[in-house]
Amino acid sequence: MKKLILTFAIALFALAVTAQESFTDRFGGMKGVTSVYISKSLLGMMPDMKSNGKNFGAVAGKLDNMQILNTETPKAARTLKEECGKIIRNGKYVSLMNINDDGEHTGIYMKEFANGKKQYVMLSVDKDETSVIVLTGKLTLQDIKNVMKK
Repeated sequence: MKKLILTFAIALFALAVTAQESFTDRFGGMKGVTSVYISKSLLGMMPDMKSNGKNFGAVAGKLDNMQILNTETPKAARTLKEECGKIIRNGKYVSLMNINDDGEHTGIYMKEFANGKKQYVMLSVDKDETSVIVLTGKLTLQDIKNVMKK
């Protein structure tokens, strides 16, 4: 009986790890898409990571990785938008925010994993360009609010 329970637990763990497939693994090789993957190790070496006046270094220690995807062609933009939409719907992400402004749509979505980690996906879609930023780790909404205040 113990072996059966152990086997079941290992199978569930393997399923959870597989479900966390990297966006850059899936779309990084797509023609017309530029992808960037920043590991936890590199994030840890960047204590003063600033962008647009915001200091992301304060939360870098809580991140497992950061992934950035950006399209270079209208065809890639459409494909990335459609595929990311499917991942968000089928992966049971919760919509945190949606903005529609003059033909541009930006959405922020969150998914919580059984291990307590969360994945935040920011999907920004313009007429001929799609950008995706994915943050994975033990980041809270309060952490994000704190970064935005600075």
